[in-house]
Amino acid sequence: MVKLNLRGLNIAILGGRYPCKDILSLLLNDGLKDLGCSVLGVADTMTEAEGVKYAKKRNLFTTTDYNDIFRLENLDLILRITPCESLTDIIENVRPFNAKLVNIDNYNAMSLICQLKVEQEKIKIKKKIRSGKVSTDRLVDLIDQLAENITDSVEERVQYFEDKTRHHISMKKELNQIIHGSMIPTFVINNEHIITHWNRACEKLTGVDSDQMVGTDRHWSPFRKSKRPTMADVIVNGMNEDQIQAYYGDCWKKSVLVPEAYEAEEFFPHLGENGKWIYFLAAPIKSDDGKIIGAIETLKDSTKDKEAQAELEAQHKKIIHMHDQYKILFNNNPDPIFIVNTENLEIIDTNNSVEKDYGYSRETLIGKPFFEIINALAVDISYTPEMARRFEQQTEKGFQAGNIPWKELTFKKRDGTRVPVRYSTSYLHKKGNLVGCAFFFHNLTEIKKLEKELVQSEKLAAIGQTISGLAHYIKNILVGLKGGRYVMDIGLKNENTAKLKDGWHTIKNNIDRTSDLVQDLLTYSKEREPVFKNCRPNEIMEDVIHLIKENAKKQNITIVKQLDPDIGEVVMDPQTIHRSLLNLVLNSIDALMNLDDTDRVMTIHMISRLKSKNRICFEVRDNGVGMNDTEKENVFTPFYSTKGSKGTGLGLMVTAKLVEEHKGTIHVESEQDKGSCFIITLPYHDADTGNGG
Repeated sequence: MVKLNLRGLNIAILGGRYPCKDILSLLLNDGLKDLGCSVLGVADTMTEAEGVKYAKKRNLFTTTDYNDIFRLENLDLILRITPCESLTDIIENVRPFNAKLVNIDNYNAMSLICQLKVEQEKIKIKKKIRSGKVSTDRLVDLIDQLAENITDSVEERVQYFEDKTRHHISMKKELNQIIHGSMIPTFVINNEHIITHWNRACEKLTGVDSDQMVGTDRHWSPFRKSKRPTMADVIVNGMNEDQIQAYYGDCWKKSVLVPEAYEAEEFFPHLGENGKWIYFLAAPIKSDDGKIIGAIETLKDSTKDKEAQAELEAQHKKIIHMHDQYKILFNNNPDPIFIVNTENLEIIDTNNSVEKDYGYSRETLIGKPFFEIINALAVDISYTPEMARRFEQQTEKGFQAGNIPWKELTFKKRDGTRVPVRYSTSYLHKKGNLVGCAFFFHNLTEIKKLEKELVQSEKLAAIGQTISGLAHYIKNILVGLKGGRYVMDIGLKNENTAKLKDGWHTIKNNIDRTSDLVQDLLTYSKEREPVFKNCRPNEIMEDVIHLIKENAKKQNITIVKQLDPDIGEVVMDPQTIHRSLLNLVLNSIDALMNLDDTDRVMTIHMISRLKSKNRICFEVRDNGVGMNDTEKENVFTPFYSTKGSKGTGLGLMVTAKLVEEHKGTIHVESEQDKGSCFIITLPYHDADTGNGG
């Protein structure tokens, strides 16, 4: 540091930390009054800095804004103690032209303090000499004292430099340990491009040991086949942008994170088995006065990052492709689709079929409340705000777990025509979260047309089947009537009373068959609601048994009844029970009469029993001719009979209809030549409830 002549100067200090307080205490000491210098103020952003607090104590001007110092009048000298980089631009732009700037680092601070102390001793000795009261011996003592003070100052400075040297050596060792112990591959060069550090991570990355590199300028060799400036060299050489562009084009760029640093990423095919991508970052190393004295360069193996990025880009392309495919499928789907936001029930998107089928463009629908649009389209339903809120609440409560079944509506298109549609809702999820729902609308015009044609066809088939069955059965009845008439004609002609009776008996039987046919047709053709009332099912079964027991006895058929005593008075339809059981037991009698086995003991079991869930089971079991699989499959089919010309094929069909109207079930178990069992299960209510089934 050049010796400062402070005499008569107005001084300001930038920075309140060490050694601000020591300098202030010397400048403000009475021993230096003869210098005639004045301290105008101290600036520092830290109000608790030691120098700032001391200045306040001595009533000096202090500020946290450095610009305030440059506005002080008659400022001659600025002592800059703070190393703050941002202050450099302020000084260059605002510093008064006549004010001298001195940068005070630790070394300069020590020199200045020693200078002020010596100056203080000099002034003190000069005063004593000028007083004329100093003897020769005293003068020698003063000179010795001055020399001793100078020696102390020199020793103090020497001690300071020794401490600094030891500190620098310690810091260098620590720096070496930090660099070599770092997991980031790093090398350092000095201003002569000589490698000073090549850490272990760098050895591992490049495969080159540090003892082969340190002390040489071959830091390029692990990466290049011929010598070429590295980033660190570029920084040490101070190359400009044009030179960097000429060497490396757009591969290198300034770092956005580190000032005056550069970064790049390159692929080196000779590193590793399959080559490596290396990311470089180089920054300057500067001295206290801002000169570049070297550069540090860090490296990173970014191969995995590149591979991950390539995979990510591939996935991104795949997702874009899938999205494009989805849009193609979505927009070309023949069914109109509305995508709805479940939070506000507004339309997010529609496909092309919405405009094609209903005449409303995507642009006019997006952002509109979905149910308002449906209300504008639907003819036979109106969704109220309450219904929309209920749908929203149901969605929040868990309807999003599945889809809502299809429902049918009639839509009025924009041109006024009407079209039957059915719609369903599908909930859309992303990573387990509900993000929306899709409403699908399917045009039912063709389906309804086909359904109508099918119904008409089925009606014609049923009419044909009915007419065919009736014609066949009526023909049999007419044959019986003609036979009876023929016998009666013979009886009348011959005045034979027996023949008359036989003829009349035949005619009467066929009249009964006609009556039964008409009754069965009426029962099957009319919708009948069961009449529920208090009744006792066991008593109804007893009555059926009483009606047929004489007929059964004549045919040598034994009726066995097994009635559940737990069945008491209940609410059911007595007519359904009575007629169904009567039809079944008459069928069983016919099945037994068709047996060829004359030695078989013919038996009909009539059983009633309680089942769980308020149901009663009725069974009619016989050991008659039984049925094969085809007969079992068609036994409840209209006009299908196992009795040949003796049956209409309506009895079991009517029985099944009565059971179905009572919300019950009927099924058959049968084995050919061994017998059949018809089982009816009907619901009931307790008699004291008074409720119908």
